[in-house]
Amino acid sequence: MTQPLLQGRVLLVSAGLVALAMLLAGAFGLRGPAAGEAVQLRQAQLWRSDSPHWAPPAALASADDAVLDASTPWSDVDLPYGGDRAVSGSGDLAAAPPEVRWFRAVVPPEALAPTPQGARLYIPRWQTVGTVAVYVDGKLAWQTRGSRVWNSFNRPVWLDLGGLAQPGRPLQVHVRMASQQGVGGALSSLWAGPAESLRLSWRLRSLLQADLVVYTAGSYLVLGLFALALWTLQRRRGDVVFLLFFLMSLCQLLGSLQFMVDGEGLALSDGWFSWLTLAGLMGATVAAFHFLCLMQRRRRPWLGRVLQGYVGTVLLVAVPLWGPAHETILPLLRLLMVPPEILVLCMAVAGAWRMRDGGSTMLAVWMLLSFPIGFHDLALQSYLISMESIYLTPYVYLGLFTLFLLVAYRRYNGALAVAENANLHLAERLKAQEAELAQAHERLLAVEREQTLMQERQRLMREMHDGVGSSLMSALRVVEFNQAGTVDLVQLLQECIDDLKLSIDSLEPLDCDLLALLAGLRYRLGPRLEGAGLRLHWEVSDLPALPWLDAQAALHVLRILQEVLTNIIKHSGAREITVRTAQAPLEGRAGVQVLVEDDGHPFDRARAPTEGRKGLANMRTRALALQARLDWAPLAGGNRFTLWMPLERAGP
Repeated sequence: MTQPLLQGRVLLVSAGLVALAMLLAGAFGLRGPAAGEAVQLRQAQLWRSDSPHWAPPAALASADDAVLDASTPWSDVDLPYGGDRAVSGSGDLAAAPPEVRWFRAVVPPEALAPTPQGARLYIPRWQTVGTVAVYVDGKLAWQTRGSRVWNSFNRPVWLDLGGLAQPGRPLQVHVRMASQQGVGGALSSLWAGPAESLRLSWRLRSLLQADLVVYTAGSYLVLGLFALALWTLQRRRGDVVFLLFFLMSLCQLLGSLQFMVDGEGLALSDGWFSWLTLAGLMGATVAAFHFLCLMQRRRRPWLGRVLQGYVGTVLLVAVPLWGPAHETILPLLRLLMVPPEILVLCMAVAGAWRMRDGGSTMLAVWMLLSFPIGFHDLALQSYLISMESIYLTPYVYLGLFTLFLLVAYRRYNGALAVAENANLHLAERLKAQEAELAQAHERLLAVEREQTLMQERQRLMREMHDGVGSSLMSALRVVEFNQAGTVDLVQLLQECIDDLKLSIDSLEPLDCDLLALLAGLRYRLGPRLEGAGLRLHWEVSDLPALPWLDAQAALHVLRILQEVLTNIIKHSGAREITVRTAQAPLEGRAGVQVLVEDDGHPFDRARAPTEGRKGLANMRTRALALQARLDWAPLAGGNRFTLWMPLERAGP
């Protein structure tokens, strides 16, 4: 199993466990506290008042109706209670008088027994468009704030009965609900008892009805803002997936605002707030459509334009500037969301059938479940089912958004796996190319070695032919023509042997050391100089290394100095020879020089030979190959020969 697939399954299992934990916690919280610890009031009395006022009185004694009169006709009702909702678009409903309902219930004394944290009154849910107030023993204990529409209807009521309850006496609780005409109202059952037994149920319901929606929507909005930043940085690539992700998170947040409003409401009119939530819900559907198109890699431009036209028309018609008030047609507006959701559902099912992968299947199943969940919420909003249920639509969108995240995560892991395989393939190709390059390099080195050996053989052949071969041919002619009396045959053969030894010495590794080369020359020619009656003075000093001093260059140096010493022996009549070395710059270039001084006859360039192996031209040719300079200068009672060589050669 690959690492991305394993991570994806772990993430799915984790999400499933979290969802299961939420369901268990929700089931426990919705069923209420354990029996015997608190009292659930499932019966109440109802009276419809003709009061024209929206604001609740400060106390029941100051009420403008007959709520405290003994003759008031109260009727028994079961809790939870749901009033009739009717669509009415006639007249200005906001200015019309309210429909006022009074609920009355009695908390038994056993629910008010003293405890360390005191007794509480807990109302899980109520709903209406208007105002709600709770009275305990005739005193106003709690009332709604904000607007008549968005008035924290989704948050449970939690009242401290600590200063109101008296031991052994029941408490009378009144709930005043002033509703806009045609909207109706609903009230859940009431709980009373110790705070210790009611707190967990209250907190879980608060979490499931409002707080969890706030946390998840806020978290997804943060992720959406991060995606927007990524899209802004990468918009030149034309990839809109990050933009769609941001739009989905924003629309999901707007669509869930109605479930997150606290008791203070919003600084926005009710009509526009309702329209904003509708726009968020329908915008999330459009974003989900385009997101599915990207996931399924199928463009549907015509269908997308139809969907956008439908959504735009609905939002234009629903603008609060005309038509009936939003609070009276909310169920109808919710029904208008069904066609685009059916379209997205069909897309998800078709994509799951075509792609046959886990992510697409989960999306299709979840969107299929969204329809019964949506009808559940529509029935809850219309008071057709128990008011003690919770709205599940926010969790549908949050779950859908989470599934999009999971699918995107799996696609991302798949892309990483493809990239990893591509990198491995590239690494293998690179390794193969490196092996080919190494083989080519070895072949090239072998060719270069063969070429170097061939060039070295050719050089040795040339040197043997021009040096040793020429000397041997001269000796052979002396013998053939009986000239041994006029030519010193021994000296001729000695020169031949010296040439051979110098050629061999040039092959020795020198490590660019000129002094080592000169020492070899002294060793080879020293006996010959002594045999000729010459004293050799060796006055050399340390010299820097010559990087270019290879075998061929070494042989050039040896041949030049050999020619100089041979000429001194043959022609100068000298008795002493001095060899010196020194560092000597020339024309701005660093270099070294070898000085050979003798005490013989002055050197006459005009009479010097210009051709032949031992001629001046041969020395100049070798010096040119070394980029060196030759110079002869007369001294008082002798001659000086200078061989200057650069430390660094300019080029081949």
